Amino acid sequence: MTADAVPNRLVVLAAYDPDGELAPPLRQQITAWQGQTSRLIVVSAGQLQPSARQWISERAELIERDNVGYDFLSYRVGLNVAGDLGRYDEVVLCNDSVIGPLRPYSRIFAEMAERPVDFWGITASQRIEPHLQSYFLVFRPWVVSAPSFRRFWAALTPVSERREVIRRYEIGLSATLRAAGFRMGSYFEPTVAEQRRARIRTAWWISRRSDAPRRLRELIARSREPWNPTYALADAAWADGRLPVVKLDTLRLDPYGLDAARLLRSGGRRFPEAFAEVRAYLARTAAHHPPRPNERLRRPRRLLAPVQPLVRYR
Repeated sequence: MTADAVPNRLVVLAAYDPDGELAPPLRQQITAWQGQTSRLIVVSAGQLQPSARQWISERAELIERDNVGYDFLSYRVGLNVAGDLGRYDEVVLCNDSVIGPLRPYSRIFAEMAERPVDFWGITASQRIEPHLQSYFLVFRPWVVSAPSFRRFWAALTPVSERREVIRRYEIGLSATLRAAGFRMGSYFEPTVAEQRRARIRTAWWISRRSDAPRRLRELIARSREPWNPTYALADAAWADGRLPVVKLDTLRLDPYGLDAARLLRSGGRRFPEAFAEVRAYLARTAAHHPPRPNERLRRPRRLLAPVQPLVRYR
């Protein structure tokens, strides 16, 4: 392939804006994919405003559907419209839940082309069982042509509960493909120092949860739990975009209690163009993304309060 050739790549981009507007994260994604894909299908869960519809339609194929189910339903709609998936060198499923990419897609895909994997994502999580996080997934042609891949999507039904979607579909897709013998990989691979930092931050998170252990020995044991890399290591993005996205939920909800406001300020300084409209977007959509009751954190215990500056985002 020459330097100017457009990759033979299908991208299905799931999108949702509660007001039907052209959200800054979606605009970033669509702009970043220009020249990096031979076919871009945007599936919007919900009807768009005319100005947003026009802007997207000038740059991608647009499908608007009822806001039922989560992104996996949008992914399936896009895959069905695409037809024969095996004719593409790569099939990408992604959504607009992130800021980025903070390094070009051309660089990311070039690096992953050198790794011996059959399907990959930006980040992998070990929670519950090893899986790729579904905001960004890439499949080689022999994977999308496999019976296991086709059966997975044929069996998919709308699910309205977030945890069930993660268990059944996000974790389930990786498990299905690994069971079929396909090799899984992750673009972001934390360093030893980052793994150590994530364990410390996990201990901080667990110490503030409603079910926090009372004894130090139990806390240390539970701090070895697997972590969500987009929460525990979100500031790895500042290392030249090694983690090339920042999840919006990390900024909205601060799930690990690591000072998301500080993370947002750091992002604005380091990547001013990518973060330019993020604060306003978060404010506009805040009512549609309330804190999840089962993920609320307690105030730090007095004994642990001095630890906060050591664990917070950089």
